[in-house]
Amino acid sequence: MSRRKHVNPVLSSTLLSTCLCMPAALTHGQALEEVIVTAEKREQSIQDVPISIIALNEEALEMQQIDELDDLGSAVPNLFVNNFNNDPVAVRLFIRGIGQNDLQLTQDPSVALYLDGVYIGTSFGAGFEGVDIERIEVLRGPQGTLYGRNATGGAINLITRRANTDALEFKQTFQAGNLGLFKSRTFLNVPLGDRFAAKLGYITTDRDGYVENQGVGEDFGTEERESTVIDLRYEASETLSFDYRYENAEINDTGRLEQAVVAGEEADLAPGVPDLSFLVTPGTVSTDRQDKVTSLWGNGPTDVEIEAHTLNAAWSLNDAITIRSISSWRDLDSFNITVVAPDWRANLTPTGGSISTGSSQIDFKQFSQELQLLGSWDQLELAAGLYYYEDEGSHDSQATTSLGLPPPAFDFTETENETLAVYAQATWTPEALQSRWHFTAGARYSQDDRKAFRLNTRSEEFAASAPDGAFYKNDFSNFNPSFTVAYDLSDDSNLYAKVVSGYKSGGTSTRSANAALFRSGFEEEDVVSYELGYKGDFLNNRLRLNTAVFYMDIDGLQTSLQTGGTPGERDFLPIDGNTIKGFEAEFTAALSDAWQASFNYGYTETELGESEVQTPVATFSLTDEMSYVPENSFTVALDYRQPLRNGQLHGRVGYAYKDEALTSVNTTDNVNIDDYALVDASLSWGDVQLGSLPGTFQIMLWGKNLADEEYAIISTAAWGFVGANVVSTFGDPRTYGVSLSYDY
Repeated sequence: MSRRKHVNPVLSSTLLSTCLCMPAALTHGQALEEVIVTAEKREQSIQDVPISIIALNEEALEMQQIDELDDLGSAVPNLFVNNFNNDPVAVRLFIRGIGQNDLQLTQDPSVALYLDGVYIGTSFGAGFEGVDIERIEVLRGPQGTLYGRNATGGAINLITRRANTDALEFKQTFQAGNLGLFKSRTFLNVPLGDRFAAKLGYITTDRDGYVENQGVGEDFGTEERESTVIDLRYEASETLSFDYRYENAEINDTGRLEQAVVAGEEADLAPGVPDLSFLVTPGTVSTDRQDKVTSLWGNGPTDVEIEAHTLNAAWSLNDAITIRSISSWRDLDSFNITVVAPDWRANLTPTGGSISTGSSQIDFKQFSQELQLLGSWDQLELAAGLYYYEDEGSHDSQATTSLGLPPPAFDFTETENETLAVYAQATWTPEALQSRWHFTAGARYSQDDRKAFRLNTRSEEFAASAPDGAFYKNDFSNFNPSFTVAYDLSDDSNLYAKVVSGYKSGGTSTRSANAALFRSGFEEEDVVSYELGYKGDFLNNRLRLNTAVFYMDIDGLQTSLQTGGTPGERDFLPIDGNTIKGFEAEFTAALSDAWQASFNYGYTETELGESEVQTPVATFSLTDEMSYVPENSFTVALDYRQPLRNGQLHGRVGYAYKDEALTSVNTTDNVNIDDYALVDASLSWGDVQLGSLPGTFQIMLWGKNLADEEYAIISTAAWGFVGANVVSTFGDPRTYGVSLSYDY
């Protein structure tokens, strides 16, 4: 699993030659579509935003079958997405190597996730399926000024379709595929007078598991989801409008299979960790993705419910100034069952039982309020705001067991956080410099108050030093400035240079077995990023090239390391002096009226600033690189569009590659996951009219991972102490299906 692999040189040279020769072939063709984004809190052309950004509109999401965050990982270079600890809706996001490896309620994510301008405060439950997503924007690099303390790696914006007063609209989509897939998606928009409209969205998904469980419980990798959205829009006047959104989602998926890939060899155990493999009867060991397993433990579905309310108000004071208010309340209840190597028997359990089983209950509530002031004058653009956020949550994991031993009496953590922030960003375009120079300065001040309580009888040391539990309380504040200079080389191309800072608040650990470390917690994480970018359209907008070169310094990297008697007992310890550097390029060409090609590439190189870290149990050696950051990643796609006498044909084939990557900075936990490539394709016949029936129809055939690549998305050596030296979770096998839509 640790063998180093590289991009195929023949493939790379072929792609490069194609890209170099392509401009000569662009003698005619339609202009590329202008992409509008809201990355800087206002509508702008993506070519004018000095950010390395990938935007996927509704058509792109449909053709690539991107329904949830998990699907984004193969679509965007320098973005890595996977699940955490067998939880199908706990999502880890890494951009340019910065992410949250060990998901906890007491640690902020490193990549900020926003839904219609509302920050999603925890990565637990973030794998929800989008009901009515209009566009996804992936902002690469720190976004500390406009997006706050939680965007050191970047930000992902999910933008939904709002209710509108223009017309009655209805869309129904049915989808069927292998693995017993059935999905129904319904939207209905109804104008109620000239100023009021209501929109209803409903989606239900059922899919069988990709691993058959011949033992106790359900198959692995099943999907059972249901979501309802109600949108209301009220246009009180020509200058004042309100949008209210209610969302309820219920998710009953089962986790992916965590299977033993390597066993029987001498494990590289952490100092002080005993070899307990004699207490285990090994089950299946396979480097191939298992199709069947006989679980000794009742594998069951998650029970996740998400309820959210959002109110957006926009008031245009005049042609230059707009005030916006975003109010949100969100409630997450999550129950998750985990089974590691489910057919490995723990000998201490006479009736059977896997080596690690259990369940966890997470309750999380958040409220946020943001006020924005947007101004636009001849030479000045302004975005300023006040932000308030609070959350409270609990994590109960007392039912988790290892080796079949009885669970502890208590393993429970409560959290409470509060954030205040003020920010402003202004762009000055002086007429005296022919309006070609753009100077942007921004700053954000954040104040974070964090509290937590933990009762842990799993650890004798914790229970002895804190018999009634331990309390954590700390305050953090940070000032994040940014500065950008952009220059228009022409009406269709520009250069930009920027310095941006980011900040992630400190906190403590819900898995701490050391009461003293829980009370002291960990400090903040700071990043400073330097970026030079170019964006340009050529040949009458038939060719587009966007590039960015970046370098980042990171101090206080919050690293999850073992601080108790087992690998699961962990705290966050800092690593200073870390660096990240890389390059990104986006190349799109309209080859003709029918054909369009794209090539997106990302290169990232990371270096840890320290070689070892001392913890209360041992000194841990560190890797040279950061985890879940492929050195090379790219996507290649070819689109074909052809008008027909009735409707339009649209075909797409895509190829996505990711280099190998580390899975932990701790050498005793780390396993290198191999590089992999995924091929997807889709073919749609849309805008079809059937006689005098109103509306249009569309039928689409689609397939993902068509080569049936077997690739690991998570691997760990943490279970080496019971003989399962490497445990891996694989991505989905080949999936395919057909979609039928009616649009009125």
